[in-house]
Amino acid sequence: MSILNEATTASHEPLVITICGTPGTGKTSLASTFPEPVYLIQTQGEKVPRDLPEHQRPVSIGETDSVKKLWDQLLALTTEEHDFKTVIIDSVTGLEGLFADDVLRNDPKAKSIQTAMGGYGAGRDAVAIMHARVRKASEIMRRRGMNVVFIAHSDVTRVDPPDSEGYTQYSLRLHGKSMAPYVDSVDIVGFIKQATAVVGEGDKKRAVATGDRVLVTYLTPIAVTKNRIGIEEDLPIVRGENPFAPWMEEAAKPKARPASKPKQQQQQKEEV
Repeated sequence: MSILNEATTASHEPLVITICGTPGTGKTSLASTFPEPVYLIQTQGEKVPRDLPEHQRPVSIGETDSVKKLWDQLLALTTEEHDFKTVIIDSVTGLEGLFADDVLRNDPKAKSIQTAMGGYGAGRDAVAIMHARVRKASEIMRRRGMNVVFIAHSDVTRVDPPDSEGYTQYSLRLHGKSMAPYVDSVDIVGFIKQATAVVGEGDKKRAVATGDRVLVTYLTPIAVTKNRIGIEEDLPIVRGENPFAPWMEEAAKPKARPASKPKQQQQQKEEV
């Protein structure tokens, strides 16, 4: 049997998403609109907004204050039977500090992550490997039917492309080596920003904030953003509503597969 007979159409799996933004923009509130029940892996300093309605408040087992506790949580979610449909990791920025502290704890002679494990970037590499382990666990959870939402704080960074003028943009508050698991292979990277409107006329035109918030998920120089589901415009953020609901509902619909055509395949084989 030819290996081509085993080919299948792309599966419609749950989403793996990274949401970033400045403090107070509603990252955790947005993540909590994903299908219930939800489970929150919560690093030090992160809090669930008090104004979330009871039915949207994520279930949490408390602060994730050690790497061992994080691995235990991920192991339980990937191997044990449960009814959770969404995992929120709040935040990957917090994981960066947690992982760096763990590396330094195991190398007490090092004064900083730069000199840990003999220096030359070895400490940063160790932190990046732990981030990759989290991303690997999220893929197992996706295969178990769970959405995974990574939350990240944002910083303004400088970008100097080789073929154009340099500019600044919002990016994840992570070291460069740690970013790939939450950007390169996820379905969506979204940035929450304030919506603006242009007022005035002629040379006096200016952009002013409207008070509303939008989620940017398409390619734009203002922030590190992307998506794999065809979104090409800002998504309005409405309290208590999931902006990705239309895409998740479409993905959940059963897809008809085309009937096989063995005779046609045989004919084409003979012609070749």
